[in-house]
Amino acid sequence: MSTTRNNNALKILIGILFLLLLGLGAYTYKFYNELTANKTALSEEKAILRDELNDLLVNYNAELQTNKVLTSELREARNRIQNLLLRLETAENSQATLQTYRRELSLLRQQRDALRKKTDSLMLENALLVSQKSDVKAAFDQTVVQRDSLEQQNKALQDDLAKGSQLTVSKFKAEGVIMRRSGKTVPNDRVSRIDKLEICYTVNANALGKPGNHDFYIQVIDPRNNVIGEHVSLEFGENILIYSAYQEINYRNEEINSCVYINPAREEFLPGIYRVNLFENDRLLSNSVLELE
Repeated sequence: MSTTRNNNALKILIGILFLLLLGLGAYTYKFYNELTANKTALSEEKAILRDELNDLLVNYNAELQTNKVLTSELREARNRIQNLLLRLETAENSQATLQTYRRELSLLRQQRDALRKKTDSLMLENALLVSQKSDVKAAFDQTVVQRDSLEQQNKALQDDLAKGSQLTVSKFKAEGVIMRRSGKTVPNDRVSRIDKLEICYTVNANALGKPGNHDFYIQVIDPRNNVIGEHVSLEFGENILIYSAYQEINYRNEEINSCVYINPAREEFLPGIYRVNLFENDRLLSNSVLELE
């Protein structure tokens, strides 16, 4: 009788062990599949980034064939893309790493758009210079009419936006300045002379805006796509903002003028195009482009 009970107990124990082994095997199989799927997704994301960078590189190569205005700046941008592709090939397949490369790709696209705008502007100026005097006068008059129309449309848009609760800014301006001993600043666009960048803007009056302290972040990106100034990273959920300077403004629903000075991380500025962005928290309020010679 005792032997029978022992045999039954042994069978039950073996059954329990068998079920545990089955459960462990199923868990291991599921974990392995999830790990494999994650590696596959990261590899696919890396391949997509590589394709987008190659497309951007092809775009720059084509631009260099036809654009004779900004050749050196285009070559410099193309070299940055090539270096980024080389680093991507040896980069680890992690979400954080790929997000970093995705942000660098976004900055390269912004720079491409800025170069296109600058090229269009230079080509237009050249066309105007070779035109006859009468044509230049007519084009100038037409430009004045269009500018006045755009100013009226912009004012109407600003009036509409002012009715909302979100804060808006105007008179956003960035320029290089020379600092006098007296504290007075003198504008200048030559890198060999300026001491700082002066960023000024006006927070517009808004009766529906939330009064109290508001956080404003200024981001200045130099010609090498580096954020100069304080270079502090700030997380807003899944978004990361790297800013050059921070301002806390006590808003009382009235117009406020504000300025901030940006110093480079090194002793001198670089010549080229600087992109300046103004954020309230992670919301982009305005942007501007500054060129230093």
